[in-house]
Amino acid sequence: MGGYWLLQRISKRRKLHVKTITVTFHNQPFGPPPCPATEQMKMNPWTLSALLLLAGPLGVDPDWHVEHPDSFCVVEGSTAIIPCSFTHPAGLRVNRVVWCPNHEICQGTTPNVYDSSNVRADSRFLYLGDLVRNCTLKIIKTVKQDAATYHFRFETNGGGGTGQKGVTVTVTNGEDMKVRSSVTDNVVKEGGQVTLTCTSACSFHQLDVHWYRNGHALSETGPSLHLSGLTNDDAGNYTCSLDSSGQRTSASWSLLVLEDEGFHRSVHLVVAVVKGVVLAVLLLLLAGVVFAKWCTNKTNQM
Repeated sequence: MGGYWLLQRISKRRKLHVKTITVTFHNQPFGPPPCPATEQMKMNPWTLSALLLLAGPLGVDPDWHVEHPDSFCVVEGSTAIIPCSFTHPAGLRVNRVVWCPNHEICQGTTPNVYDSSNVRADSRFLYLGDLVRNCTLKIIKTVKQDAATYHFRFETNGGGGTGQKGVTVTVTNGEDMKVRSSVTDNVVKEGGQVTLTCTSACSFHQLDVHWYRNGHALSETGPSLHLSGLTNDDAGNYTCSLDSSGQRTSASWSLLVLEDEGFHRSVHLVVAVVKGVVLAVLLLLLAGVVFAKWCTNKTNQM
């Protein structure tokens, strides 16, 4: 029971000096319900020592554990994924999992955002986990009211457990979103490359980030946008957003692509070489056709 042993043995044959021992039991977040807060036992001290040596590790409860971040920052309107995992003693079967806001026990009829025994199809809280070890939670289009401390609880055929600390979710308005670049200025030579990163007070790990150029959505998504082999078509104003609607975006970052004469000369040289090779192949094919036709006419005359 949480690492404490409760051992009792009463000797009826001998009248020995009896010592009173007080054992205190702490309310554990996992496993079966604890015993009363305090209990007194009268026991022969020599008998107690012998029994403790015989009991060994058999008196220690198996490990019940829930693991997730202590805190998580979400930008309002975005979709976030809170990673979570749990463990329990071998041989037990999980029959219910629950996520509760602002409640340390999360048991019984406690208000919850997800309950595997009563799934709400219209909920913005989606359970991406299972009944084995994964308890990941997804929050879609977060709102200010989603700010809370969420606790995960799982129940098995041999007891249940609730995460002690919970994960504290903070929701911000995202007004501090910015685009940072890997270059010192906004000018990049043609053929060069640049990496743009969307930043905010919140970490964008596990968040959906969308990118826009001159207000038009790009196919690339993620906290960073890598551009290589730059041309004049890549020039423009870049912004990032945490939802596909683009209604809440960062301040724009302007990219200027400087024409590189050396780059153009290289491109022109490659084009000229390709044209020369294609022309040579065509001439060889034409010469082959002419030669074959001449051979055919020569054979017919004979």
